[in-house]
Amino acid sequence: MSPRARPFWLFLLLLLLFPATSVLVQWLSGEKDSLAWWELALLAAFPLLAWVWLRHFSVLGCREGCRPPKE
Repeated sequence: MSPRARPFWLFLLLLLLFPATSVLVQWLSGEKDSLAWWELALLAAFPLLAWVWLRHFSVLGCREGCRPPKE
């Protein structure tokens, strides 16, 4: 992933991840008994979206970018 495209991909990922998290919380708390098709799709995609965020954009998953520069 090029450094110039990274903010664009992060924006698209968060555009899906935030509503998916909201649907997951509502579903787990029992507020929603029946889900629309797009809510079911977001619920099914949540693990993948969370993994992509953790692996590529989170501080927990960063590898080379989190190390101090070698002098």
